[in-house]
Amino acid sequence: MRINTNIAALNSHRMLERNNLSSSRNLERLSSGMRINRASDDAAGLAISEKMNAQIRGLKMASKNSLDGISLIQTAEGALNEVHAMLQRMRELSVQAANGTMSTEDRKAIQDEINQLTSEVNRIGNGTEFNNLQILKGNQGPKSNATVGKMSTGTPAEIITDIVIASPFVTKLDDKELKIDVNGNVNIINLQGFEGAGTTLTKEDLIERIQDGIKDYANIFFDDNDKIVIRSKIAGGDQYINVSGSAADILFDATDVNVNKSGVSENPSRYSTGYLYFDDVPQNGSSLTIGNKKIDFFDSDIAPYAGTNFAVDIKGKTTEQIVESVQSLSIDGVSLFIGDGATTATNLPSPLPADYPVVADFDNDNSRELIIVSHERGFIGNTIALEGTLKEFNVNLQVGSNSGQGFRLEVGDTRSMALKISSDKPTGNPGVAGAAYVKIPNVTNGISSAAVEYSVDVMDEKKATAAIEVYNNAILQVAAERSKLGAIQNRLEKTIANLDNTAENLTGARSRILDTDMALEMSEFTKFNILQQAGTAMLSQANQQPQMMLKLLNA
Repeated sequence: MRINTNIAALNSHRMLERNNLSSSRNLERLSSGMRINRASDDAAGLAISEKMNAQIRGLKMASKNSLDGISLIQTAEGALNEVHAMLQRMRELSVQAANGTMSTEDRKAIQDEINQLTSEVNRIGNGTEFNNLQILKGNQGPKSNATVGKMSTGTPAEIITDIVIASPFVTKLDDKELKIDVNGNVNIINLQGFEGAGTTLTKEDLIERIQDGIKDYANIFFDDNDKIVIRSKIAGGDQYINVSGSAADILFDATDVNVNKSGVSENPSRYSTGYLYFDDVPQNGSSLTIGNKKIDFFDSDIAPYAGTNFAVDIKGKTTEQIVESVQSLSIDGVSLFIGDGATTATNLPSPLPADYPVVADFDNDNSRELIIVSHERGFIGNTIALEGTLKEFNVNLQVGSNSGQGFRLEVGDTRSMALKISSDKPTGNPGVAGAAYVKIPNVTNGISSAAVEYSVDVMDEKKATAAIEVYNNAILQVAAERSKLGAIQNRLEKTIANLDNTAENLTGARSRILDTDMALEMSEFTKFNILQQAGTAMLSQANQQPQMMLKLLNA
């Protein structure tokens, strides 16, 4: 028996301390409801739960973002509902004005109502806002002035005028007819004002008239020889452009009154090709996208570039020099050519395939055209992004918890001029044969009282009859926009349902890692409570053992 070291007491004390610590941890878990209160409780579990927490909170915020997107859509769609109602009324008035029993005074009253309704369409377009965003005015930001031809292993349909288009354009066309059919969309071009010698209309006016007529069904631009190029927006063998009418003989072919050109079908053995045509120097602050790279245009006279993308300084440069500057950039997966058929290509693949396109393949007489060719053969190159400035108002909806998990919401311009129910000049093109705009401005922008636009003319029977089709086209255009918004809203509702479901499941998974099992912890607490009491009693007994030495000493 030893008196200096009480091993039994030390052992009892050690076990009591261990039980006290375990009981304290049990109390902490029971009181907080959390299995992990500090990293030492479960280091790996804490790391996993925090990553899950980031995902859960991101998903909840993404769900709120989607609700904001639905609110924006509802705001736009509600405004367009009123625009639709007014267009229906204007169409109704046109039907009335087309009746031969109407007097001049009657048609003037109808014209006055149409003018007011057209101004109100402008007011709705200019005044509809969501969180200070003007959502029905189209894209109001700086423009890259680049026409985009998407990547394809096929080729688009293309027609080029047979004559040089000069300024002023003195060829007489106002007594001729020009129809352009792009994939079944037949468009009549307004040639009023092109009266030959003495006209003040320019080549830009002619190309604007043609673009107004063919709408967005095809791209149109000048080549270096001042000939007009009309090119279908989509490549493929089913694409075609047909030009007919008495003006076609003058503009497009010296012998044939009817000219038809078709595209070339997609071919998996070819390299995908797309293009960017710059009709002017890009504006400061604009951008475009080629593949995985974004290119920003800035003016060093205004401010130095402060972004992280590829940058092109527009200071003092011509459009051709801008094309050369963009071509000099090294962009993954693509080679860059210029459509003049002479400038050396950049960023060619290595090793260079024997059948890879060469400079001479792109002799389009167009030094403003940048041609993009995929390094890989086949349809995979069709997925390479080419994008200039969008015409539509657009916002990115962040509908996921991670970077890049979003999609773009676009809303088109639905003001009067975009719907072709008004024009900024009396010689504008309503897109319907026989239709015309009034000669004196009578439409406001809806915000001010100044008349700055020209409404559709219904002052005689023929024009009123044609106006019916003008308003019908506008009704269809707004219907298409509303249909698109409705489809996106339905998508966002499904997105919200998915986000909420995923967040709920992740919350359950995180709970299984982070939260305490109260029944198990209570069982453990009861066990350690009993052990504490037993340990205390045993420590007391162990402390009594040295007193036995006194009995030996007394003996």
